[in-house]
Amino acid sequence: MENEFSQLMKENNTAHIFYSVTKLELYINNLVSYILSGVKQGEHILVIENERVLSLLDKELESVLTKEQLTHIHTVNNFDYYFSSGSFHPPTIFEYLSKTLNPFYKNNTSFRIWAHVEWSEQEEILTILEEFENEADQLVTEQGLCLICAYDEERVPDSLKTALMKCHEYVLSEDGLIPSDLYQKAKKHS
Repeated sequence: MENEFSQLMKENNTAHIFYSVTKLELYINNLVSYILSGVKQGEHILVIENERVLSLLDKELESVLTKEQLTHIHTVNNFDYYFSSGSFHPPTIFEYLSKTLNPFYKNNTSFRIWAHVEWSEQEEILTILEEFENEADQLVTEQGLCLICAYDEERVPDSLKTALMKCHEYVLSEDGLIPSDLYQKAKKHS
């Protein structure tokens, strides 16, 4: 998987990738591969993830990265990230992201992002998630970002999965990284 990530980033400066997570062990392996690919290319990696996965990730990374390389990994608790306003509220989330990315931009640091999207029960959440990802796709295009958005398979109904495949250029699956047949390029708002 690491080679697929490296190849994609050599071919494109930007990528918005949808990942439907089915197995935790495979998820951790793919996350580690994404990080290793970035570190080997001299990039920093922002990982937006829950505490349980972050503790598993730390153990894996300590065995494969040097102390210097570990300084390239930056983590944010995804609960704090997605619920800093008390609910899944895209304007607040993007404001939080902007503040988080500001040091990377100020220091002209190359980076990539891995975000595990989680939410609580909330009215109209599927519509909110779809709008959120369309905005994220526009941001990826405008800012030249590489972003993987991971979703737990059992929480994603087919209607949302279809919507997510429309706003993510690539899909990461157990078979590897493939272009999304449903992708519709982000349109700039006038």
